[in-house]
Amino acid sequence: MRTKMIKKRMSTVLSALLLTFLSVPLTAFAAADVSINWNDVKQEIDGFGVSQAGWSGAIYDLQEPARSQVMDLLFTPDTGIGLSILRGALFTEYNPAPGQFDFTARPDQLWVMQQAKARGVDKLMASTWSPPAWMKTNNSTTHGGYLKRENYGDYALLMSKFIKEYKQQFGLDLYAVSIANEPNSMTFLSWDSCEWNSTNFQVFLKDYLKQAMINEGAASTKVIAGESSWWSEDLIKDSLNDPASAERLDIVAGHNYPIPIINTELPTTPFATSVSKGKKVWMTEVSKVDSYDPGMDSGLKFAKQTHDFMTKAGVNAWMYWTGAIPGDNDEGLINVDKNTSTYKMTKRYYTFGNFSKFIKPGYVRIGATENPKASVYTSAYKDPATGKFTIVAINNGDSTAEVNLVPNGFTAGSLTPYTTNDQLNLAQGPAVSSTNGKFQTVIPPKSVVTFVGQNGSAPTPQEQTLNDDLNDWSKTFSHTNGLVMDSTNSGYFNGDTSRVKRLDGTTESFIYNLPNITSFKADLYQFNVWDGVAFYVSSDQEHWTQLAHTSTPGIYTGSQWYKKTYFSTELPPAGTQYLKVELSGSDSWEKQVAQMTINYLS
Repeated sequence: MRTKMIKKRMSTVLSALLLTFLSVPLTAFAAADVSINWNDVKQEIDGFGVSQAGWSGAIYDLQEPARSQVMDLLFTPDTGIGLSILRGALFTEYNPAPGQFDFTARPDQLWVMQQAKARGVDKLMASTWSPPAWMKTNNSTTHGGYLKRENYGDYALLMSKFIKEYKQQFGLDLYAVSIANEPNSMTFLSWDSCEWNSTNFQVFLKDYLKQAMINEGAASTKVIAGESSWWSEDLIKDSLNDPASAERLDIVAGHNYPIPIINTELPTTPFATSVSKGKKVWMTEVSKVDSYDPGMDSGLKFAKQTHDFMTKAGVNAWMYWTGAIPGDNDEGLINVDKNTSTYKMTKRYYTFGNFSKFIKPGYVRIGATENPKASVYTSAYKDPATGKFTIVAINNGDSTAEVNLVPNGFTAGSLTPYTTNDQLNLAQGPAVSSTNGKFQTVIPPKSVVTFVGQNGSAPTPQEQTLNDDLNDWSKTFSHTNGLVMDSTNSGYFNGDTSRVKRLDGTTESFIYNLPNITSFKADLYQFNVWDGVAFYVSSDQEHWTQLAHTSTPGIYTGSQWYKKTYFSTELPPAGTQYLKVELSGSDSWEKQVAQMTINYLS
C-alpha cells in the first residue's frame, strides 16, 4: 500500500470540435495503416479495476450525494467508466486473536463492495497486506516479518473463513483472494506488510490453503499469488512448477512500481511460466506516489502503460491503485475531500475509461498494428459472443496523427469515436464511415480515442443537407398547379429573384422526397400576414402528420414585407420520406417561400 496512497445530438460546438479532430481532410501527412485482424486472437480480458483496500473510507465517509456519485463514476457502465474489478483487503482486525473472528470490523469496505456489486461488478477480490500480528515472526503487522510456520494453518483458515463469512453474512461472493501484497519490498515500511519467499508460497498453497478452502466451502474462489512490488513472477515459479501447489493457484499477479534504490521499472514482458501453466496474469496495482498531475500528461502516461500491459505483457486484467483517495496526489483516479464531501476528477480517470468503459470482461484482444507511427499506439478487442469490437488509439505526440483502421476478417459500416484530451472527456464524436475498406481517422495530439463498432453492421447513415433556392422546381418532388415562381420586386426581398407564391387565394403546396428527413427550415417573406403556413411529413405520401412549428421574429425588408425563418418544434417521425410545405389564406401574394433547407440521412 502507498501512504498518499462523464441519444441526442451533441451541441453544435462539440460536434464542430470533434469534426475538426476526426474528419479533417487527410492531406497534411501520410496516413499510417493499422491492420485489425479479427481471427488473430490473443488473451481473454477479465476486466479493469481499482483498489479501495485501506481507502474504502475515502468514499464511505463522504456525505450523500457525493459518495454515491463517486461510486457511479467508478463502477456504473453508462454514466461512469464501468470498472469491473474491485480490490479490497483481508484486514488483520478480522482475526485479532486465536479463535476470535469479526468480519464486521470494516463497515466501510462492506459498503463499498456491496455498492460496487449493485452497480454490476462481479469480480470482488481481496489482498492481504499482513496476517494478524500474533501469527508473525516479528509479532507486528508492520515492517515485514514472516508468517510463522506453526501458523500456516491459522492463516489458511482465516482466508477461507473470510470467503465463507463474506458470502453468508453479507451476500458478497468473492471472486478471488490474494495471499500477500508486495511480499518482496516491505521490510522497511511502516504500513501492514509481510515477507514471503518462493518456498513459503509453494508450501502454503499445497499443504495448507487448498484443504482449508475445501473444508470451509470456499474452494470455488480463485487464488491469486505474487503481487510483487515490481513486475516479476520469480516468487511464484516454484509454485507453478509443483503440480500440487499449482493446482490451488489460479492467477499470478504483479505490480508495476520501480525497484527500490535503483528506481528502475522492469520490462513489461509476459509471465512466461505462468502462461505456460495455463494461469491468468493480472497487473493489480500501479500509481504515482510523489506528484500531483490531474492533467493529460498523467492520463497519457497510464494509458500507455495500460496499452503496454495489454500488448506486450498480454495481461488478462489491469488495475490502478485507488479509485478514490483523499488529497491532491496521483494515487487515485478521483481525489476526494472528506471534510467538504467534494471530489475532483483527473484525466487519468477518463483515459482509463477509454479502456474500461468499452472493453468488457469476456472480450479478447485481437491482432492490431501496435505502433503504426511515432508516438501512436493502437490495440483492438472483440466480444466473441456479440461481434462488438473496440479499438483504442493513443497519440502521445504533439501533432495530429492520420490513421487508417483496416478491418481484416470482418466488416463494419461505421465506427463511433470517444475522445479524451485537454478539452474533451470521453466525448462521443460523429460516426466514421468506411471508405474503400478503410476507416480514415485523425487522432488529435495528446489524446486517447476509443472506436467502437459491430462486426457485419451496415454503414451509419450520414446526415446531408438539401439547399433549395427555389429558382426552379428541379429539387422538389411535386407541386400543385396554383404555385408559380415570382421574380418581381426583388428589392423588397434582399435581392432574391425567385420565390414561390400562389396564383389565387387557394390552398397550395409543394413536396420534397428525401430519405429519413430529420429537420428543416423555411425562409419566407410575408406582407403583414403571419398565418397560413403549415408543414406536413409522411413516410408513404398517403398518411400525413402536421408538425408544430415556430419562427424567428420578422425582419423588415421594405414596404410592408418582413423576412421570417420557420422551424419545426418537433422531430419528424422516424422513416419520414416526404415533406410538404402548405400555403393558405385569401390573398395570393402575401406570403412567398424564398428558400428551403432540409437535413436528411442518406
